[in-house]
Amino acid sequence: MNAWIIINIFLNILTLINSILTIVICLLILLLIIISRRQSRSVPVLLAGHTCSTLLISAFMLGSMAMVSLFGYMNIVLEQHGNTIWCRLRGFFIHGFLCALYDSYVIQATYRFCRVVFYRRKHLISFPLYLLFVPIESLFGVVSISPVLLRGDVVYLSSEYYCQTPFTNIPAIVYIAIRLFLLPILFITLIYVCLLKYVRQSNLSLIIINKKRHRRLKKNKRDLIVIKRLLIMLSILILLGLPSIIFLSIFMFTGHLICVTYRIGWLSVSFSLVFLAYMLIKMTDPLKKTARQYFKRNSLR
Repeated sequence: MNAWIIINIFLNILTLINSILTIVICLLILLLIIISRRQSRSVPVLLAGHTCSTLLISAFMLGSMAMVSLFGYMNIVLEQHGNTIWCRLRGFFIHGFLCALYDSYVIQATYRFCRVVFYRRKHLISFPLYLLFVPIESLFGVVSISPVLLRGDVVYLSSEYYCQTPFTNIPAIVYIAIRLFLLPILFITLIYVCLLKYVRQSNLSLIIINKKRHRRLKKNKRDLIVIKRLLIMLSILILLGLPSIIFLSIFMFTGHLICVTYRIGWLSVSFSLVFLAYMLIKMTDPLKKTARQYFKRNSLR
């Protein structure tokens, strides 16, 4: 067994551990929502549950890919080691649900923006409206990435023992990068800039501060903090995807693809999923309060 195989096995194990950790955190969050917030018509809880579900599915698909690849490097032959339908679908769905994951943060940013700027228009922050948006957004995320499957861009990589869009397919990789990362980040950044501008203008126009306006100002600042956290998370996602960008740039300039390119790329994604699952609780006030109350009761017992 050469050094490259050992490195790939080690990276697969790390990816699998991160995926399992993400699944455990997401299951705990969903359990927390079901137990304490199952009758709640809170939009933040609904959006948190949606994001948590996409995180859970993405982590499951990524963990499945890492496990199959790990068996392949260990010379354990499986039926999935081949250009099967399930192999291609798994390679497709990992991109589809990551699209849905990023789009879920767009919906969260949109809700924060509407709650701050259009707080008097209750229909824009109503529970039924976002209950309708959630399945539409998930379906759109999967469908919008479907061209890579329809064009046959998802193929079996014999060196990795699973299916995905190869880095050598530049047009498909560029499309995935734009749809998966660039567009959601641009939308969220635009929403953040508009919200920041609105809050600053509100502060300047607030000449006489009465109690009602003071409460509105404090609420705006709290929502602004949440948007900042959201932007920080997506910035970290960009940094975590930096290894894949570096490897892709090396391939485009030299024509040489480094052996651990795919492994490092998915390892970066696995770390980001753990981080997002952890930040989901910190970003959602109802969940954070419920978690604190739960742990406080257990500590008192």
